[in-house]
Amino acid sequence: MVPPWWRTASRTMDKPNPVPPARRLILLIIVATLPLFLVLPIKDYVEQIGNYPAAVSCILLLTGAVLFLSDRMAHGHKTARSATLKDALLIGVAQSVATLPGLSRSGSTIAAGMACGLDRKFAVRFSFLMSLPAVLGATILKAVDVVQEWGVDLSLLPKYLLGMAFAGVVGYFSIGLVNLLTAKGKFGAFAYYCWGAGALFLVLSLTGFTLVPAA
Repeated sequence: MVPPWWRTASRTMDKPNPVPPARRLILLIIVATLPLFLVLPIKDYVEQIGNYPAAVSCILLLTGAVLFLSDRMAHGHKTARSATLKDALLIGVAQSVATLPGLSRSGSTIAAGMACGLDRKFAVRFSFLMSLPAVLGATILKAVDVVQEWGVDLSLLPKYLLGMAFAGVVGYFSIGLVNLLTAKGKFGAFAYYCWGAGALFLVLSLTGFTLVPAA
């Protein structure tokens, strides 16, 4: 059964007088964020998968396959003016699945966007924009857990701020690199890294090798 708000939003997006692209984009981001709420009840179980190196390695191999196939998809033409709520919802589902350890969030959402017919540059832009509420929400949840368990050490605040600054700079240049590779149809180049790392760590985990010293 389709919720009433979905029908109202769809009619608003499709009405004869076009909704401004900026407003459409905000609505698309909101819809793309909704599937993440389905992950919240099972968040702890999803995080526990990270304790199984073999499982994470297999998921990393899957990431490689997603990236490899993304370059072989037809070039779409949808932008903020023409993308639909259904497109946003499907990309949001890809983002929620990418909460699995080892599965690239940006790779999954960009690939899903291109599969939905989004223009390659817009797919990268939309993936970045929809990550903002997702990352902010995840950060808040993790911060609450840390504060409840360990408290807050204000003496470490400068280090936290410095780390955030470095992360912002690296993220800025990383987005530029992803945008460039996607536009040139070479986004799948990251697949070989994922396959190599996934295969290596899968072999190491199955043979019992660990980088963590015994207690």
